[in-house]
Amino acid sequence: MNWKPGSWWETISAALLTEASNLGVYLEKSGLTLAQVHKGFSGIQVTHLERLSRGEDVLASLEPQIQELISSWDLANCPVNLAVSRDLCFFREVKLPLAAAENLAQVVSYELDRFLPLPAPNLFYDYQVLKETESGIHLMLLALPREPVEQCLELLTRAGLKPYSVEPGPVAVANAFTLLGGKPPASWLLIQEEQGEIELTHILGRTLGFSRPLRPKPRQRLGEALEAEIRHLEEAGNPPQALGLYGQIAAAPEITALARQENLAVITPDSFNIPGLAPEKDLETVALAAVGAALRGSSKVPVGTNLLPPEERSAVTSSGFSLKRVLLLVFVALLFLYPVNLLVHKRIQLYQVDRELAQITPGFRQVEKQLNEVRRLAQQMQNLRRLEKSPNKLNVIKDLTQIIPKHTWLFNLRISQQNLEMGGMSRSAADLIPLLEKSGWLTKTEFASPIVTDANKLEHFKIKAEIKGLELGP
Repeated sequence: MNWKPGSWWETISAALLTEASNLGVYLEKSGLTLAQVHKGFSGIQVTHLERLSRGEDVLASLEPQIQELISSWDLANCPVNLAVSRDLCFFREVKLPLAAAENLAQVVSYELDRFLPLPAPNLFYDYQVLKETESGIHLMLLALPREPVEQCLELLTRAGLKPYSVEPGPVAVANAFTLLGGKPPASWLLIQEEQGEIELTHILGRTLGFSRPLRPKPRQRLGEALEAEIRHLEEAGNPPQALGLYGQIAAAPEITALARQENLAVITPDSFNIPGLAPEKDLETVALAAVGAALRGSSKVPVGTNLLPPEERSAVTSSGFSLKRVLLLVFVALLFLYPVNLLVHKRIQLYQVDRELAQITPGFRQVEKQLNEVRRLAQQMQNLRRLEKSPNKLNVIKDLTQIIPKHTWLFNLRISQQNLEMGGMSRSAADLIPLLEKSGWLTKTEFASPIVTDANKLEHFKIKAEIKGLELGP
């Protein structure tokens, strides 16, 4: 048999590829789509893609078909990542005060009922920080109703799979575009047409800017509605640089014409060249969502939100070394034998240089000792300067007793080199900020946490500030 280097590489890559198996599932009202993805040195390949329609609107009716697929695909105990269709998702941009940053996850769980139609216990949810401004923290809430998603997760578990992640469908498709179509720009739009409705998703770096239907106004063309969205993003400082088109919308002439007019790059699944990816437009949307979910198991996805709580995720363990992997390592080791020989020769030369250096080492050690002494003296001088700049804590306490009104009580006070923190209660905590600012030795005075009012109508507060003077008081 005549083996060429190219055939060796293809054989090794194929052997490694068949062992890197990941499964993605896309949940929609009409059923489930399963995609098995392999990733290796030769690239990404969709080895299996199956769409299952539920019978009598009961998801459990698909269990025999799923078990048969899992058995034929040899995926027992395989981790599975679930993506959920847009019509089951909740996306909401919200704004919280800056004080919530210290315990953001806890604040989001408390405030979730104000922003979404279902209470937190009935949701799988996560959030992404879009930006922070002087007025507050802007977040994107992503949530899914627990009941239908848990039914699907239980179905997959009974079939012998291990659920690891849950994500909205638009997030999975965005990850598929990013990992299959090349590195996208910082701001870009996904556009999909499904069942007569157009879905618009804005991807901003590693976050989801928004995902909502694009509904033209009366007598407004589709291109005009999309152009209005682009102008809105430009005004917000996030102009898109590309359009990702999938589904029937990819063939819309007015969308491609608008892309040329706005000088936007156009990306479609036709350019992915992924073996096994369904070319049919009626399967393209569900296929991309399922493939995007599967890619989470083989790559670090750009939009990495996972709505499944950590305690509900199945543990994913490595299967260890296989014979094919060992042979691959041996092959790579043989390729490195010649460079290792060169390294040994260089090592001998370095040994000779080390002998010469040993002869002049005593002189260098004397110089090093003197340098260490100089560094020690410099550190002492720096410590003395730092002490000179430290605030007079007694004067700080004295000034506070004169500034703080009688209806205010302090529980704790901490003064560091340039910072002050204090907590207590007052009849009017809001009046303390102006009083402290007028003292002349504090700056950036603000509440470190929200004010809480007790049963006696006393306001509990925590204030932090920076000390701007080198010496406080007379």
